[in-house]
Amino acid sequence: MSRVPFKRSSMFINKAIQARFIGGALLMILLSGLCSALLIFWITGGDLQAQSQSAHANIANSWERLGLSILISNVVSMIIAGAIAMYVVLHATHKIVGPLYRFEKNCQQIGEDNLDAYVSLRETDQLQGLGLAFTNMVDKLRTRKRTQQALVVKINTQLEQLKHDQDLTEHQLNALNELTRLVKQL
Repeated sequence: MSRVPFKRSSMFINKAIQARFIGGALLMILLSGLCSALLIFWITGGDLQAQSQSAHANIANSWERLGLSILISNVVSMIIAGAIAMYVVLHATHKIVGPLYRFEKNCQQIGEDNLDAYVSLRETDQLQGLGLAFTNMVDKLRTRKRTQQALVVKINTQLEQLKHDQDLTEHQLNALNELTRLVKQL
């Protein structure tokens, strides 16, 4: 059984979880940008009003330009920071959600009695320890299943030998047939 590392081609694995992370990061950036704009507006607004007594027309015009430039610079910085945050959050969640996706798929395979399944994570993924523990668990289950199968073969062989014994009563033969049926269910 070869263990080729699994390679995901899509960054969006569990869109709901990743969207919540990205939405939270973008909301934080938006709120910080708005707080920054309001703080600048509040700080510079008082100074501009005090100076406007001497040169009202010039200051009022400057205030409109200053307010607009602050707004534009904050919007541009929020867009840039949002794009960077979205990339970083998407990349970080990909390293967590991807392995969780693999665990989910492997659990489904193991639930269908496919013990050849194993967790293959990339070296840069998170949850490496959990992946190793999961693989060890599957190896132990596989070993236990092989041992049980060998025991079932041995029990069947002995049951067949007992069935051919001439000294068996009808009750004993029925009990052996019932045991054979039960062993087949294993």
